[in-house]
Amino acid sequence: MEKTAFANAFVVDGVGPSPIANATVLVEDGRIAWIRTGDAPGIPPDAAVVDLHGGYLLPGLWDCHCHPGLLIPDNDRYQAFETEAEATLRSLRNLLGALQAGITAVRAVASPGFVDVALREAIAGETPTGQWHDVLTATPLHGPRVFASGPGLRVTGGHGSERRATELVPHTLEVDGPDEVRKATRYVIKMGVDWVKLMITGGVAGIREGMGESQMTYEEIKAACDTAHNKGLKVCAHCGGAPAAKMAIDAGLDCLEHGYLLDQEAVDKMAERGVFYVPTMTITQDLERKRLNRVPEYRMRKVMEAGQAHRKSLEMALRAGVKIASGPDANPMRETSVKEVYWLAQCGMTNLQALQAATINAAELCGVADQLGTVEAGKIADLIVVGANPLEDLSNLRDLRMVVKEGQIVVDRRGDGARRE
Repeated sequence: MEKTAFANAFVVDGVGPSPIANATVLVEDGRIAWIRTGDAPGIPPDAAVVDLHGGYLLPGLWDCHCHPGLLIPDNDRYQAFETEAEATLRSLRNLLGALQAGITAVRAVASPGFVDVALREAIAGETPTGQWHDVLTATPLHGPRVFASGPGLRVTGGHGSERRATELVPHTLEVDGPDEVRKATRYVIKMGVDWVKLMITGGVAGIREGMGESQMTYEEIKAACDTAHNKGLKVCAHCGGAPAAKMAIDAGLDCLEHGYLLDQEAVDKMAERGVFYVPTMTITQDLERKRLNRVPEYRMRKVMEAGQAHRKSLEMALRAGVKIASGPDANPMRETSVKEVYWLAQCGMTNLQALQAATINAAELCGVADQLGTVEAGKIADLIVVGANPLEDLSNLRDLRMVVKEGQIVVDRRGDGARRE
């Protein structure tokens, strides 16, 4: 049994309001065996000891709204002409970059060609048996664990179509009417998704569409929800406005993405029904990134118009008790995934709430809170170490010293040890 003791740490367990000082975390075969404090915590003699020198150890972070294979933004519509191989390579590099930033799990919500499903399996080591399995697992692919949706579902001309007549590898499937939605939902489930993603309104980036413009009908949304729930899967939806949000919640939606223009009735419904909210604040708050990416002026106007309303939506959701998870809907993930946690705090959450949005709430959203999301005995050891207390200043998440995946050190930036990335 492989044992590693991470010693001399402050543990931010994701539950308590302050770090646990002078702590040691023992990991056995990829899981946390115990957390103890003091100078002589009883480390087993056969355990490797990793001295963290007072670093802050916390759960690995999540990005719950990402598109690893998409160019965001794609001002030149370049992606319409990409091959599946090109989309796959970008997806892989994007995910590997996310791990380097401390993101140990992601929820991909609309990916071209089921690339996210393939990468989920490759990173998890789900390879063919026999000699191939031996060869592939001998050279593991270290990346975040992936919860996949494959291509999203939109109505003809709906959000994401961007006047493209076709794409070599579409990241959404066009469907109209409950029967087509039901068949497409069955298809993506057949292809191995964990989530079903719907586009039910317009968005900030869309051409000739409003953020609150409803695009899918109640019957279409319900067809997707009923079909997915029958197989034990969840449904999330790109949604800008309150009318569509309320309709989707009534139809059985599990998670609402963006919610730029919510109202009190919508957030109350979300709280009552246990619907999660991934607000993606980066979209309307990080104007500097928009300018860096040469976002067209008409899109910039929409973003700036939505900024205050978006903040108000998040504030209402917080007061109503809606569970919130973190995800920026922006690339490259190495630069954006962690920064979304900062934006959540800037827009009304406490530092602890923002951190929980990227850890325990994210794990609960994906149905694995019993395995991941906090530093507690019995849980899988997906951990990160930063140089200073993130509960005091979330920018300390950028001072990343170590990433641990299932008990294995996959990134090591300590000055006293070998650098492994």
